[in-house]
Amino acid sequence: MRRVPSKRYLVRSPDGRELVCPSLADLHALYAQRFLTDEDQVKQEGALLWQPLGRMPALHGVRELRRDPRRMALLLAATLAVGLAVALLLRR
Repeated sequence: MRRVPSKRYLVRSPDGRELVCPSLADLHALYAQRFLTDEDQVKQEGALLWQPLGRMPALHGVRELRRDPRRMALLLAATLAVGLAVALLLRR
């Protein structure tokens, strides 16, 4: 069975530097490691239009984590506070 080669992605930074990512997995890894930013432009090889990396649907979950890591800490703190309040109410 012949393997279909994955499409490469071209990335351009705001200052004009360009990078070629051999696959979506590599693009995802670079974005998750914060090597690439939301302001970088990306297009799939052969595409005509560039788009901001931050708007790429394939990276949606990564963006949510990167947007504000304090959000998860706040959610955890609120959950613990509600749990403690319920436990104190039940003790009475």
